[in-house]
Amino acid sequence: MSICRRLTACLLGLLLLHAVFAVSWAQDPLDEPDPELQSLETKVRTFLKGISSGQSQTAYSELLGTELKRQKVALQDLIEKTDKIEEQYGTYRAFEQIAAKRVGKDLILMKYLYKCDDYPVVWYFTFYRTPSDPTGESGPWRVVTVRFDTELELLAF
Repeated sequence: MSICRRLTACLLGLLLLHAVFAVSWAQDPLDEPDPELQSLETKVRTFLKGISSGQSQTAYSELLGTELKRQKVALQDLIEKTDKIEEQYGTYRAFEQIAAKRVGKDLILMKYLYKCDDYPVVWYFTFYRTPSDPTGESGPWRVVTVRFDTELELLAF
């Protein structure tokens, strides 16, 4: 009987050891904090706080920087549309990140749920940087898309 118990205890120990190693090997290295992603998240949060306080022009200027000059007409339309969010969807209450995804090394996609009294709004941000040059230096991150809509059903897919 004691040999059977020892054998059972030994097998249980091996199974436990196997389970521990399997979990550690299965962890995705992408689960580690990404400092570039965190930096862009801070930039987006600052933008959303700016528009929620009625400072759309300033918020877009800080988010887009030099890109602001390239798309002046389209951007002015977007700012005007942004300024009407509270009128259309109710008073701003809060926002939360609902997705952040890196696509390769040089493209990051983010989605935020902007919560208003009457209806939520979904904000989309796309950041891109020029890939590495021969010296290994990548270009700076820049916003290539910023938009919002109320198509909540698309969040399920």
